[in-house]
Amino acid sequence: MKANDSASQISFDTLRTHLLSYDSHIPDKIQGLEQLRLSTIPETLVQRKKNGKSFLEKTELTSLVEWKLKHGTYRPNLTKLVASNSVKDVRETTKKAFELYEVDKDDYGKSITALNKLKGIGPATSSLLLSCYDPVRVPFFSDELYRYLHWEDAKSKGWDRKINYTIKEYKTLFERVAELRERLEKQSGIGVSAVDIEKAAYVLGKDAPIAEKAKKSHARVPEINLDSNIARIDECRRKGLNGSPTYDTLGFELDKEYIIKHTGGHPRPHGAKTLDRLEPKRKDSEKKAGIMGVAGDDNKIHEQAWDDRVAKDLGSAFHGCFEQRKQALLSTADEWSKERAPKKREMTLFEDIAESVRQSVNFADFQ
Repeated sequence: MKANDSASQISFDTLRTHLLSYDSHIPDKIQGLEQLRLSTIPETLVQRKKNGKSFLEKTELTSLVEWKLKHGTYRPNLTKLVASNSVKDVRETTKKAFELYEVDKDDYGKSITALNKLKGIGPATSSLLLSCYDPVRVPFFSDELYRYLHWEDAKSKGWDRKINYTIKEYKTLFERVAELRERLEKQSGIGVSAVDIEKAAYVLGKDAPIAEKAKKSHARVPEINLDSNIARIDECRRKGLNGSPTYDTLGFELDKEYIIKHTGGHPRPHGAKTLDRLEPKRKDSEKKAGIMGVAGDDNKIHEQAWDDRVAKDLGSAFHGCFEQRKQALLSTADEWSKERAPKKREMTLFEDIAESVRQSVNFADFQ
């Protein structure tokens, strides 16, 4: 990122330049949703507030979620989950959240938590709903905005920074937006809204060079996805009942008591320990292959055939216990291999002559 675009140095004029190019970054197919999110729904909420009760209808909620998914990362299952909320629940929950915000606008976390009670609504989507209610002060927890405000010129610290979508992260985003708004307003004497900064960050994020985004090459070995819910369940289990809260990929807090009760509180074996446990078996397999004269063969079907062959030669049960067959093979390996292991076949006279010719003639001369 250019220095004059950074959150610490960006000027009002530079911000305005990015805002002017915002519309060109929005695909035509979602312009209707863009209008709903930025104008229609916020204006409707203002009118409802004047009438004494501000809330969102279910259709408005689903439209905002659709905008969020098409504007950023698409998650198909989220739409169905949000659609499962009843009309009554959407109205009552959003009404309560907006009322809490009016009581104390600095304690916006209560409103975010209240909105999280709706199905499929995590901190990021909650911030979107609250931003529609107060687009001047409340920022939408978008990927581009968070990464812009926390941007550092380092690997995994720029436009590829990992986001956990927690309330704690949102609070840092909220504070930095407030600081940037205050600085730009003092500089220009013109009001700057949270939505303005969100738009500028979106433009910068979309215009960032591919190299800066550090997109992974197809040839690169994929890294473990620590964002997966399985990893987060493990993390919750390791923390125990007295540990700090753990959230899933949608931003919902995991139920520690339920997870510990149904998993016994025991974390999965560490990868290194698992490999240590498998190492003796690997060595046994290598030794068997060496005895049979086919070192490097790791075919398990072949290995079972070797076990059966040795077991038969030793007079033990043909389909006996695997452990017994393995021990029988390994304990008598030297004796058995001398008498019964496959011998290397001697070359015939014709093969011997052909090999001598092959080594003495340079076939490249005939090409």
